[in-house]
Amino acid sequence: MNKYAIDGPKQPKLPIALIHPLGPLFKHLPLSLRRHLLHFRAFGKWGNFRNPTTWSEKTQWRILNDRRVFLGVCCDKLAAKEFGRRVAVESGLPLRIPETYWAGTDVRELMRIKDQLPARWVLKPNHSSSRFRILDESTETIDWDDLIAAGDRWVKKDEEELAYGHYGYGLARHLVFAEERVGSGASLATFRANVVNGKILNCSYTFGTIHPDNPVPRISFRYDGALNRQYTDVLGVPAKPEERSRIDELPASQKSQLIDIVLALAAGIEQTRVDLYVEDEIWFGELTVYNGSGLMIMPRPYTEPIEREWILPNLSRPDERESEWRELLSSTPLGTLQRLQR
Repeated sequence: MNKYAIDGPKQPKLPIALIHPLGPLFKHLPLSLRRHLLHFRAFGKWGNFRNPTTWSEKTQWRILNDRRVFLGVCCDKLAAKEFGRRVAVESGLPLRIPETYWAGTDVRELMRIKDQLPARWVLKPNHSSSRFRILDESTETIDWDDLIAAGDRWVKKDEEELAYGHYGYGLARHLVFAEERVGSGASLATFRANVVNGKILNCSYTFGTIHPDNPVPRISFRYDGALNRQYTDVLGVPAKPEERSRIDELPASQKSQLIDIVLALAAGIEQTRVDLYVEDEIWFGELTVYNGSGLMIMPRPYTEPIEREWILPNLSRPDERESEWRELLSSTPLGTLQRLQR
């Protein structure tokens, strides 16, 4: 198998699979019951999904009730990249979009043009989470059998749709794609900003291990909406390491640009998390609308502002941009190497 390979959550084995959320039976339960059971499993108590007040409960409300098409754009990685490109063009902001080399349903097609790929690249499913292959032919031989097998698995429905009931992933196109690899190291730091109603509530800049064999500890630098450092934690434990993050080193003008990019990407979405890569340039990552499926135990300084500011939308109101969202989700886009073949 290729060195940096993540294949989503580990599937349970019998007999525990019979009662596990990722087992063969759970997906057949009504969605509301599934979400209540998942909430109880995570927090040890039942949630109020009709009149939610906590971050987790409001996420459950979204999963159960929100069927707007823009959720599909956020969950469809290629559509989200195209949306990010349009935002950059319209706003004039310096946001880079990772190049898509190839997109399709069969990695065997990609293997036929492998000689045209750069040494470093990434393979991902378009409609899922926590699945990828990070490749670098200059340091390892690429295992194409592994990539083909992974692609064959990835184009199928997975837990995002079947178990968790995430509507946006159901709208996303079932594709696999190869894209440009951002950064130079094995571990890429991610900047994440929580935005509610056009306001950045808090941010993090996290780097460290992306693979069990990588010994670098995961360190998260936490910021407020103006990118002022609040605190730091190492593997979730509060700490005050001496090192500074790239965000700390940005001049005021670049911090202002970063904030403008986040707000432009989140405009019109009442609550989302904007993920970016801040290297020498600012790169688009993704838009997250089902953060941890609302089932992660988060520190209160993280969740309290979201709970306070997140006002649930009126779903009976028409979405004036629905045709734009549907257009972004239509057809199979061609990567740059595919366009060269034409």
